[in-house]
Amino acid sequence: MENAETLNLLETSANACNFFIKSEMALNDGDIASSQKYSKNGQVLMKALVDDVFFEVEEELGDNLGEVNEYDYPNNMELIKSLNEIAMALGSYMTSTDVTIKNIAVKKLYKAMNTSKEIYLALYQN
Repeated sequence: MENAETLNLLETSANACNFFIKSEMALNDGDIASSQKYSKNGQVLMKALVDDVFFEVEEELGDNLGEVNEYDYPNNMELIKSLNEIAMALGSYMTSTDVTIKNIAVKKLYKAMNTSKEIYLALYQN
């Protein structure tokens, strides 16, 4: 899957992660307007991931079992963590030539994608 879908997933999830980090940092600084702006930008990218990119990846890589990673409760920090896990799994997938490692990476990727989707829907689409 070293193609447009991979790069699109990597770029979009990394950018969404970055916006949510900026949102949390602005909130910690008491800058509510900036926090909301960054959060909205992250939400737009998450919507694209959930509505489009995740499906493209699943079409390319095959069955997604729907498993999610454990987390305490839906919040932006858990979403940031899960988006970061997408990038880590993609890195393993893209750099490995071993089929077993690629299969493990795909399972981790799907779990991170499913977790990100679940948290996003709970936070912003309820």
